[in-house]
Amino acid sequence: MRRFFLPAQSRTDTRIAITGPEARHIASVLRLRPGQTVEFFDGQGGVYAALLQTADKNLVTATVTETWREDAATKAPLTLAQCLLKGKKMDLLVQKATELGVEAFLPVVSKYCENHGDRDHQVERWQRIMIEACKQSHRTTPMTILPAASLIQVDFTPFSHRLAAWEGEQQAALSTTFADHPGAICLLLGPEGGLHAEDLQVLHRWNFTTFSLGPRILRGETAALAAMAIVQYHAGALQPAAGHALSSLEAASE
Repeated sequence: MRRFFLPAQSRTDTRIAITGPEARHIASVLRLRPGQTVEFFDGQGGVYAALLQTADKNLVTATVTETWREDAATKAPLTLAQCLLKGKKMDLLVQKATELGVEAFLPVVSKYCENHGDRDHQVERWQRIMIEACKQSHRTTPMTILPAASLIQVDFTPFSHRLAAWEGEQQAALSTTFADHPGAICLLLGPEGGLHAEDLQVLHRWNFTTFSLGPRILRGETAALAAMAIVQYHAGALQPAAGHALSSLEAASE
């Protein structure tokens, strides 16, 4: 079922009224019509099934028919500290980090960073991309996008686990099962040029553990996607929901 973002001021009791880009998306792009059922999420874990009453590009109204919560609390919330990549690669990572359940996205300026775009406009664009990814993936709590910060200025104190996927690591793979060791995780990845010796000194002072992503040279965005998936798997964030029924393939094999 189609799902849309619901700003706090857009709902009163059982009535929903949506304006702006979301209304245009519903009425003009998707061409949904009165009588169809959709879902809205409020960004705080609340989900609302609703019956469309009117569908105009300037105003969409609906009546709430069912309400429930989809909280996605984790004992090992992940923050991706990504050194700035060139072009629109950061856009891709914002989208995929949202889909993979990353708690927070921290753009980092390191020694070899070459991304010097308009930071204010970047954050606005990332917020839009993140909300769209929430809608697509049925994520109910948006990912926090933090302001860009220089590596030497970041305070890593809140993190129980500090990890860096580094091309210079030739031995150690990531093997920690975070589900058994609760605590916030920070995962850091370098830019296209890699991590400078001064960057590594900063990570050493903060007791980061470096790990390898294998023998191949990966692009910056590929390395980030692989590292996020590995960490989230070890943290238990990619496990099926509790009580998930057997799929038809599983049932057929028994």
